[in-house]
Amino acid sequence: MRGNLLGLFFLLKYCICDDVHNFDGDIRDFVVGNSKLFVLTDRRLHQMTNNLSLEKTKDLNGKHPNTVTLLVPFEANDTLITCATSNGGYCEVLDLNNITNSIYWETKSSIPQTNEKSIAFIVESNPNNSPNGAYLLVGRKEDANNNHTVVCLWSTLDSQPGTIFSTSDDGSTACIRTIIYVEFIDGFQISLLKFSYLFLNAKTESGWQAYAFRLNNVKGKKTDILKSITGTMLKCCNDKCRPVLIASALISSDKAVIWTGVFSAQNDPEDTALAVYDLSNVNDKDFCFFGETQCDTQPVAVVFKYKSMSSVAAVRSESWIVLFIGTKDGQLIKVVLDESFSPGCPTVLYRSDDDQKVLPRMHLDPVDSKHIYIALKNQIRRVPVVQCVKHNSLKDCRAALDPLCGWCVETRRCSTQDECLIFAWISFPNNSVQKPLLSFQVAEKSFKEMTLYLTLSLDSTRNLAIFSCTFTTAGVNLCDRSDPPAVFPNCSCDFSDQLLSEGLEILASVTVGNQKITETLMLKNCPTITDNSPKASYTQCVQCVSAGCLWSSSVKRCDWTHGPEPQLHIQDVCKDLHSDTDYKEPEILSIEPNRVSFHGRNNVLLTGRNLGSVTKIRIQYDLDCFPKESPVFDRSSDSLRFHVPPSKTKGTAKVCAVTEDDRCHGNSIITYSSQPRCTEIQPKVTWRSGGRKIHVQGNKMEFVEWVIIHPLNKELKTQYNTSSKDLWFYTHPYDGNGLINIMLKVGNVTLDCASLTQHPNPEFIGFTTAHLDNDVLVIIKKNADQLNLSMNEVKVSGVDGDDRYYCVLEKISAQTITCLIKGALISVDSVTIRVGKSFGLTMGQSSTKYLFCIRPQDTSG
Repeated sequence: MRGNLLGLFFLLKYCICDDVHNFDGDIRDFVVGNSKLFVLTDRRLHQMTNNLSLEKTKDLNGKHPNTVTLLVPFEANDTLITCATSNGGYCEVLDLNNITNSIYWETKSSIPQTNEKSIAFIVESNPNNSPNGAYLLVGRKEDANNNHTVVCLWSTLDSQPGTIFSTSDDGSTACIRTIIYVEFIDGFQISLLKFSYLFLNAKTESGWQAYAFRLNNVKGKKTDILKSITGTMLKCCNDKCRPVLIASALISSDKAVIWTGVFSAQNDPEDTALAVYDLSNVNDKDFCFFGETQCDTQPVAVVFKYKSMSSVAAVRSESWIVLFIGTKDGQLIKVVLDESFSPGCPTVLYRSDDDQKVLPRMHLDPVDSKHIYIALKNQIRRVPVVQCVKHNSLKDCRAALDPLCGWCVETRRCSTQDECLIFAWISFPNNSVQKPLLSFQVAEKSFKEMTLYLTLSLDSTRNLAIFSCTFTTAGVNLCDRSDPPAVFPNCSCDFSDQLLSEGLEILASVTVGNQKITETLMLKNCPTITDNSPKASYTQCVQCVSAGCLWSSSVKRCDWTHGPEPQLHIQDVCKDLHSDTDYKEPEILSIEPNRVSFHGRNNVLLTGRNLGSVTKIRIQYDLDCFPKESPVFDRSSDSLRFHVPPSKTKGTAKVCAVTEDDRCHGNSIITYSSQPRCTEIQPKVTWRSGGRKIHVQGNKMEFVEWVIIHPLNKELKTQYNTSSKDLWFYTHPYDGNGLINIMLKVGNVTLDCASLTQHPNPEFIGFTTAHLDNDVLVIIKKNADQLNLSMNEVKVSGVDGDDRYYCVLEKISAQTITCLIKGALISVDSVTIRVGKSFGLTMGQSSTKYLFCIRPQDTSG
C-alpha cells in the first residue's frame, strides 16, 4: 500500500497538464513581468498569476474605438506602461501588482491610429539599474498619413529630461526617422552588456530585407544613445534566399550575443527557416538600407527548416540550447542544439486540434522555467517544456533524446537533473544523439578464444553501485569466469570460438541500478559471412556490420574487429556496394491518397514498378528522428497497399519502400493535416428501411474513411465530393426509433459528428390519374410525415399492361406527390414509388400495395 501511495504522489506531483485560459476576445499581445502575466485582448487588459489564474481586469473602452499599441512592464518601478489610440491617443502608467490602480494618465496625440506593428522595451542606461536611468524605447509608424517610421527614447519619470513620456533631451529630440517604410519585429536589451538591439524588415527596391541594429546604452543621454546606433543586414540562407524576418529570440550567453530568427522567402511565406547568428560585432556604420555587402551578416548555422514557423523562444541549459518554435497551424516544437549548433531530434510539445496560429510572442515562465506561455487566437496556454515523467524506464528515457531528461537511479524515474542532484543521474553524451543505446563488437582474442565487447551510450553524474552484464545462450552462461568486472558503461565477455561455428544467438542483459536492459545479439563467424570474392553483395556487408564484425571496403570481406571500436553506420560502410548488383530497384510512382489527417489512414494505395520484393513501407516524419514502418498487403509488381500510421505532428513525411536488405527506395511525400470536423448534416431525418442519402458538411471531410452509426455500431462506406467538399452515405435499415448517432472514422479513431432522427417509412395510401392533352397526370396520396422528401430522392413509374412509363415529378407536398407521364395516352394500372436507395412500393388501382426493399448491404455503397 505504501508503494502505491508513493506512486500516486509522484503522479500527482509530476503529472503533465496543459494549463489553459480562454478569453472573450482575441489576444493582441501579452507580456510577462514581476511573476505575473498581462494579457491584452481587443478591449480589456487582464492581470494573471503565473499559473493562469485571473487576478484583475481593466476595461480599456473609451469614447472611441481603442487599440492598445504599447504594453511594457517597468519592473524596476513596479509599473506597467500602456499606450492606446482612444481619445486621440493616450499613455497610462498602471500599478504592476494591481492594474486597476492608475498611477498616471496623459494625452499622447502622437499615438498612431493604425494597427501597424510596433515595439517597445525598457532601456537601462544607469549601471545601477535604478528607475532614474531607464528610458522607454519605442519603434512605430509615425502617423496614419505617411509611411515614415520612427525610433524614439521616451522618459519614464518626471525627474528625467522633459518629464515622463517626453522625447526631448536638453533641447534636442531623441528620435530617428526613416526615409523608407520599415516593419518592426522585435527588440530587447542585454543588461549585462549594456546594449540594446532592434530587429526590423525594410522595404527596399528589391523587396523586403531584414536588419539588426545595436544601441550603446551606457552613453547616458537619450540623444547620445541614439547616435551610437550601428546596423547590419541579416542574410538567410545558403540554399535559398529568405530575406523576411518573422520572429526572433535572444539566446543567453556570457561570451557573445547569440540570436536566432525565423526567416521566410519573399514570395512564399510558408517557406521558413530558423537560423542562428553571432551579433557581438555589428558593423560600425549607419543604417545600411541599400544593400552594401560590407553590412551583411551571415548565420553561423541554419538549424531548422519547417513550413509556416511563426514564433521562437530560447533558453540555455549548460552547453545545450533549447529552442521553442510556434507554427501557423498550431504546433509548439522543441529543438535542442549542441555546442556546435547542430540540432537534435525535434519534438512536438503541443498540437492544436485546429489550425490556430501560434502568435509571434512566446515567454518562458519566469518562476518555473519548465513551462512556456503561448497564445493562440483567444487562448493562453502554459505548456510544459520538459516531459521526462512520461518515460517509465531508463530505456524509454534514453530513447527520448532530450538532454533535459535523464534517469535518476535512486528515485527510479526519468527526471531533470535538478530533481536528482544528490543521486546518480544517467543521461546520453553530447555526441551520441544518432547512436544506438547499445552497440557490440566481436574480436578474436587468441587461438580458439573470442571476446564480445558491449557498450552503452550513456553518461552518469556519479559512480554506479550496481552495474553488471550477463550473457547467456540457450539459458547457459556464455562467458568464462575470468572476465573482468563491468565498469560503466562498458563490459566484455570471453568465450570459446567453437560456439560460433553455426552462428550464435545471445541474450545480453545489462543491469543499471534497478533497471534491466535486454537485447538479443546474433553473433556470426565473421570471415564466413562472405566468400571473399570481389563481387560481394550489399546484403553480405549489412550482415557483417550488424553482427559486430569489421567490413573491409578495400578487399570486400568481413573479419573480426580489433577490440571495442566506435560502431559505424551500416549505410556509410556499405554504400559503395549498391551498384554491384543487377537487382531492379523498386520505384514509387504515386500514393493515393497522399494527404491524411494526423490520425493516419487505412488501405492506402501505392503504385510503382518492381514492387514484388518490398517487405514494408517506411515513413520518416519531418519532426521525428525515428521513422515508423508499416507492413504491406495486396502486393503485386506494380501496386500494394499499406496503412499510414498516425503522427504526433502536422506536416510532411517522406515515404520509401523497404526491401529485404533493409534498403529504402523512393522518396515520395505524405502530408499530415488536422482532423476532420463535422459541422452539419442534411437531411437530418431518415426512415426505417434505410437507403436515404445523407450529406455531411464540415472541414477536411476527404480524410473520413467510414461513417459509424450507433446503436447499430455499423460501418457505412462514404463518398467524397471534390467540388462541394462534403461527403455522403446511405443510411442503414434500423427497426428502432429516435436518434441515431453518427461518428466519423479516421484511421483508427472515431470522432463525434451529429445525430440523425429516424421515423417510420413513408406511407402511400393510393393514387389517381387524369389526362392532360397528350400526358397523364398522376397524383399519389400519402400520410403526412416529417421526412421532408426531396425531388431528387423520389422516383415514380406507371404500368399499363406489360409496359412501364417514367413519371416526371412536378411537386412533393406533405400529403401528395404529383408527377407527369409525358406523351402517352395510357391507362395506368399501377404505380411504383421508389424512395432513396432501399425503400420501394407498388400500388394498384385497387389500392393493393406491394412493399419491396433493396438488400441492406447495398446501403453501404
